[in-house]
Amino acid sequence: MISPTLACADWLNLEKEIRIMDKAGVDFYHIDIMDGHYVPNLCFNLDILKGIRSISDTPVDVHLMVTNPMDYIDKLAELSVELCCTHQDCCDDIPAFLDKLEEKGIKKGLAVSPDVEIEYILPYIERLDYVLMMFVKPGFSGQKFQEQILEKLLKLDMIRCERGLELMIEADGGVSWNNAASLVENGTDMLVSGVFASLDRKGELGERTAVFRALCSPKHGDRFIKHLFRRETNEEDRTGK
Repeated sequence: MISPTLACADWLNLEKEIRIMDKAGVDFYHIDIMDGHYVPNLCFNLDILKGIRSISDTPVDVHLMVTNPMDYIDKLAELSVELCCTHQDCCDDIPAFLDKLEEKGIKKGLAVSPDVEIEYILPYIERLDYVLMMFVKPGFSGQKFQEQILEKLLKLDMIRCERGLELMIEADGGVSWNNAASLVENGTDMLVSGVFASLDRKGELGERTAVFRALCSPKHGDRFIKHLFRRETNEEDRTGK
């Protein structure tokens, strides 16, 4: 699955771009909510999220980068948010956070930053619906993909398999045309696509979105990436392979 991060959309034309991506076929929209405290940046807030929900039925996954995540859950439930996660160090009482999400019918997640080991979420992993594995530091788009985090991804996938967990793994940060198929092959179920992927502004948004969605299938990845970049290279591939 893919979840374009609307932080990388054109905010002056947000409705137009959402409608284009809806038509092209996306599974979720990734919504970063920041308060300028947990991370030194601001992104979407609840009012903008309400507007997004009013124009699209596509499910959303909300990434709370705030110092008081418990205060957001009631409003997220009112907006029928499907997925919500936060960071362990955002919340004094993780079990209470998960309890409240469960009470409101929102799928429960925890985000794992690059400097956080998988062991820190293991006490809660049986309760989680998904884990947001971050390949960059939280707070800013456009950062370089930290390839060493792949070992942590593989470890989480192994734990999931060993314990027989119905746990979704989502990859966020630096996801690109070059690493998408590898991320999927190594255990990722959903990719957060941004400025290095479907929102890279190197072509028509609808086409970029549709082709990136197809690229997420490892079986077809090589074929689709060749098709996509054919017009962006000096040497045209005439073989059709």
